[in-house]
Amino acid sequence: MSNTINKPGITGWLHLVFGVGLLITFFLPWVSWSGMPVTGAAIATGDFFKTSVAVSGPENPFPKLAFSFYIFWLIPLLAVISVILVLLKKKVVPFSFIGGSLSLALITVYFFFTTTLAVDFSIGNNVWGMLKISAYLHALCAAGLILTAFPVKTWLPKFVWLLLGPVLAYGAYQFGEKQVMAETFTTTDKVKADYTIAANDLIREFMANDTATNKKYLDKTLVVNGEVSAVDMLPDSTGTIKFADSTGSYVIFSLEKDQLNQVKNIMPGDPVSLKGVCSGSIYSEILGTTSISFKRAILNLK
Repeated sequence: MSNTINKPGITGWLHLVFGVGLLITFFLPWVSWSGMPVTGAAIATGDFFKTSVAVSGPENPFPKLAFSFYIFWLIPLLAVISVILVLLKKKVVPFSFIGGSLSLALITVYFFFTTTLAVDFSIGNNVWGMLKISAYLHALCAAGLILTAFPVKTWLPKFVWLLLGPVLAYGAYQFGEKQVMAETFTTTDKVKADYTIAANDLIREFMANDTATNKKYLDKTLVVNGEVSAVDMLPDSTGTIKFADSTGSYVIFSLEKDQLNQVKNIMPGDPVSLKGVCSGSIYSEILGTTSISFKRAILNLK
């Protein structure tokens, strides 16, 4: 049987438009977290969780599985394939089904993750205000790509592909969120520090060679000593302590709820020793500054 479609007609041209739209919007900002734009491609490039940590949000609960996010590079690839197949008057299934479903899965992750940032981490007012128009357009193009896929004429398989991505993504997200929330500061308290360093020295080391320093400190337990530049206590009884230098670069520690009573009287300018697990750094091209984040942080009282 031939794979050639003689006259895809308006369905084919709509499919082409949705494919081009999917490709373009994938690389546009989908959300803004504390003024930092996050593109649809950020999860595939590795910038998604780096930006989250930079705004004091959660990090990747499964860093060893970070390579699995490369699967989302299939979205622009499958969009291009679908467009080419339309122009060649060939069947677009299953490429369009897979590309559209992956896109809807990715949108689902962005939506629920941004909701978590707004509700649990007080980053932004609400998810709707943080989502960008390109995210809605991407979702529209993804759904359109599935619904106009040909030569499938029945609605059942299209309906299944519409739901498949979001359902799987929601299940995976809920599992990952539980892993993040399960992390407690007691683990840090029992672990011996790999390094002890002054905050300003740590910032200088990251700024001098970001790649090498990330490799050195990532997922290591550090004791960092410095003068507090900012203390932020959040509504959910968690908080952060920041050490900043004269360039605007900073080290930020995300504290657990159990630390509230010990840190609530700390003020900017106080000398403090903190112990936490390094989540790495992120460089802001807009601000020209480096932020270094730590999770599961506690006051170092030893």
